[in-house]
Amino acid sequence: MLQGSVGSNQPQPLGRSAGNDHQRRCTALDAARRRYRGLSVICKRRLLDELQELTGYHRKSLLRLLNRPETMATAEPGGSLQEPDKPHHRRRYGPEVLEALVPLWEASDRLCGKRLQALLPLLVESLESHGHLSLEPAVRESVLAMSSATIDRLLSPIRKQSGGNGWHRPPRAYSAELRRVPVRTFKGWADHSDPGWLEIDLVAHCGGRMEGRFLWTLMATDIATS
Repeated sequence: MLQGSVGSNQPQPLGRSAGNDHQRRCTALDAARRRYRGLSVICKRRLLDELQELTGYHRKSLLRLLNRPETMATAEPGGSLQEPDKPHHRRRYGPEVLEALVPLWEASDRLCGKRLQALLPLLVESLESHGHLSLEPAVRESVLAMSSATIDRLLSPIRKQSGGNGWHRPPRAYSAELRRVPVRTFKGWADHSDPGWLEIDLVAHCGGRMEGRFLWTLMATDIATS
């Protein structure tokens, strides 16, 4: 094992009389870890050389062991490095939730996650009341509890498969007029119950391809009276 005082700035020779067993390796590593950070670069190299010869570990494994807190670094017999257990996040949404989310997304005309998340309570209630949707209570609760980021993450492979003819809306110039007009989605209308507040959509009747000539429809819906 390592000989010499803990505060010494010189690597001490590693004895080999006790045999190269697991307990001896752990003892040597514990002693080296307490001294390693206080050594100079040259002394660290010498200490690593001796530890590598004594334990049979790879040099990078030794560096990880020596630079980690003692509670995070352990070694197994046979020269293998035992990594600390990493926390596993429990998967909250199973395939049955995705199966319920996809038809809701299709019924909303494939809205983005932020707008779909705000629309889901009304959409689920409407489809269930008309007999177009039947969800188990647990699935219904999970669908309504999803955040917009989770919706986008779950629907990402579905969007890639659907393709959409490869067309994406080009970025719009953020003009001074847009900065002056507050834009709202489905949320944020509680303080605007009086008529006159409109939701405006520009619809292209292009069949999914922005080529050639086609009609446009400008739709204005009064939030309070619709």
